[in-house]
Amino acid sequence: VTAATLLVGTTCLSGAMVAGLDAGLIYNEFPMMGLGIAPPLSELWNQHFARGDPTGMWRNLTENPATVQLGHRTLAMTTFFTLSALWWQGSKLPLPRAARVALHAMYGLAWVQVALGISTLVNFVPIAYASAHQANSVLLLASALGLYHTLRPLPRIVL
Repeated sequence: VTAATLLVGTTCLSGAMVAGLDAGLIYNEFPMMGLGIAPPLSELWNQHFARGDPTGMWRNLTENPATVQLGHRTLAMTTFFTLSALWWQGSKLPLPRAARVALHAMYGLAWVQVALGISTLVNFVPIAYASAHQANSVLLLASALGLYHTLRPLPRIVL
């Protein structure tokens, strides 16, 4: 649960980078990005973003819209499949009611998040979809934190 919660948080942060770079305005198809699953390597690791510094290619990870979008897509799908596996395993366990509610809420919000993300992308980022996608990411993170909170061990009280 801890790893899944951290993965949700990391995906939210990468989504903020996509929004900040307007990276959703390129490659408006899913699951393809142009002619393949990923853009050409020359576009992902572009010298332009290194700003003339041969050691500055790392800037592609934070400033290149194509690289940032690919990273967010990869994180998003990894997060979704991780949450699906967590839900699958968790639904078989005799969890307390609060944990079961949090587990189902998190999984439902994950489905909504994927649907909103793909819809936002293929419709060329309408503000209403983009805002709903960002708002739902906060709800998804809150539900993951809620699940984590309901499953953590209670501290031992020493009298």
